[in-house]
Amino acid sequence: MNRKAVSPVIGTMLMVAVVVILSAVVAGLVFGVVHKIKSTPYAKFVLSDAPSNINSSGGDLFVASMYGGDTLTCKDMKFQIVNVSTNTVYELVWNDTLKCFIYNWNSTSGKYEMYAYGNDIKDGFISVGDEITFNETTPLIKSGTIVELRVIHVPSNSVIYVGSVIVE
Repeated sequence: MNRKAVSPVIGTMLMVAVVVILSAVVAGLVFGVVHKIKSTPYAKFVLSDAPSNINSSGGDLFVASMYGGDTLTCKDMKFQIVNVSTNTVYELVWNDTLKCFIYNWNSTSGKYEMYAYGNDIKDGFISVGDEITFNETTPLIKSGTIVELRVIHVPSNSVIYVGSVIVE
């Protein structure tokens, strides 16, 4: 007697199923149904009080210097400054036209209340050795206040750095 372990019909159906699954995966990749997940970057900063004092019209609050980690793309990042005593959060987002991070842009007056700037970040990237100065144009944070800085990677919605400094 000549017996076969698997009938030709079952073998054919298995091959068709494999081809259908593979074609679905390839079509998903080609047409963007399956998205490639970006990995969350890693960054280390050191915070220090700004050399100049704040006054009734604002001024430099503090400086964040990146001393380790991956190069960060500015448009993928946002900063949150938290006034620890009032728990007020100021969120600064990248403005590609101004080449800085801004908070509360008023398109009518063309002004913003807080911004983060630096010659090192004008190329749209934050790298090891870059310094970012946080400034307010409206007095929002008083001298002697402890503030917390959160650096957030927008695509993954992950906080990649948290630190605090006393603003003088």
